[in-house]
Amino acid sequence: MTRIHQFARGRTSPSTTTVDESKLPWLDRPLSAWSCALGWLIALAIFVGFTTLLGGLTQLDALLSTYSSWFIAHGNFACAYPPGSSVEIPLTAPLYTLIAGGLSVLFGVGHGVMFPTQSVLGSRCLTWLGPIRHWSSHTSALTPTLRFGYLGWLVLMVGVVAVLRACRRGKTGWEPLTLIFIACTPPVFMCLQYLFHPQDLLAMGLSLCGVALVLRDRWVLAGILMALALTTQQFAILILVVLLVLAPNAGRLKMAAATVVTWAMIVLPLALVTSGRALRVALVGSGLAGAQYKSLTWELHLTGSAALDVWRLMPIVVSACLAYWTLRRLGPAALNPVPLIALVATSLSMRLVFEEGLYGYYFMAVAVSLIVLDVLRRSFRFELIGWLALIVLVFSPLPWGHDRLTYSVPMWIWQLLLVTPAVWLSLSPLLDAIRGATSSTNVERVPALK
Repeated sequence: MTRIHQFARGRTSPSTTTVDESKLPWLDRPLSAWSCALGWLIALAIFVGFTTLLGGLTQLDALLSTYSSWFIAHGNFACAYPPGSSVEIPLTAPLYTLIAGGLSVLFGVGHGVMFPTQSVLGSRCLTWLGPIRHWSSHTSALTPTLRFGYLGWLVLMVGVVAVLRACRRGKTGWEPLTLIFIACTPPVFMCLQYLFHPQDLLAMGLSLCGVALVLRDRWVLAGILMALALTTQQFAILILVVLLVLAPNAGRLKMAAATVVTWAMIVLPLALVTSGRALRVALVGSGLAGAQYKSLTWELHLTGSAALDVWRLMPIVVSACLAYWTLRRLGPAALNPVPLIALVATSLSMRLVFEEGLYGYYFMAVAVSLIVLDVLRRSFRFELIGWLALIVLVFSPLPWGHDRLTYSVPMWIWQLLLVTPAVWLSLSPLLDAIRGATSSTNVERVPALK
């Protein structure tokens, strides 16, 4: 029996299953399958339209994923994650590059020109960068490979719809409105338009699918989806930690086992053929090589590899502690839609608290989870709109004269002004649910005291 049915049986407290009264009741009306499909197409058109009008698919950071995908497409898995990378920051985690490589084979991208041989790439692929760039310029393979990035948006749409339908917000007016709202959100399309990080969209979509399966008590499938998300972008571990802490014992065991097995099946074969380099990428993922100039960590002199490990570990620890505290206060009701999505949003915002730098697309995961959270509560907060507007002001997606505020003001100031509201927007619905549960419990105890 799914958790939705458990709500109907009254397994949990009513105060934690209800949401705010809708200020837009017409959105609760059911939609036909054709109307839902039309909403999907409109959201897709808006996303592609914004990306195209604001400069198109960017080549910035594209080398973090495209070069690896070309090696995979031509069967040279050993060079997919070469040693001594001249890009100085870790390449993209394996799943997206595997998918892009498969699509390159399917559509024959660059197959008209002979791919660099191992003798040209050098021993242990040490001289890979020059030959692969030369091959790319002669085949014009970059443009079609960049278009594969739109797959991330398609998976994100699937994840959003999966959560909405698991929470009985899907197949109503809320479904197309949510997709269109997210498509218009700058941190979302900036993943392709500002810096090329489609793996972020893909990981968030897979994570939301995992959350939807948890809401339906499908723990094994949820573990598989979370493992796929984890091998795409490592911020998915924050969501995984929340789900594992909140899960009942049997569900936790199934989910953990499915996650470990799926992750190992994807990562370990690549690790073997790349002499362990793919394993490091799968654990670390793409990101900054150190503290960004004038960021909060820079100002606090918390730099270096040891500090990086601590800053990466801190949001995981905080997320686990917050999930455990919520479980103690709400019990099984912590897995109800609103508290669960609020926890997910808070965990993702904690990543930004401990981040070594800041870019506009970093806010994508938090923005998506906050929009979904407000939809579940059936009321969009003006504070959320204002927060998104502030992000656009600081990290402008416009292709001309942008980033003046970004670099003229110290980064640590923007971290405080942007991340603090994100934490509050994420945490406040969770605190409301806990207060509502406490008030309900106190009211129920009054007759007993008399």
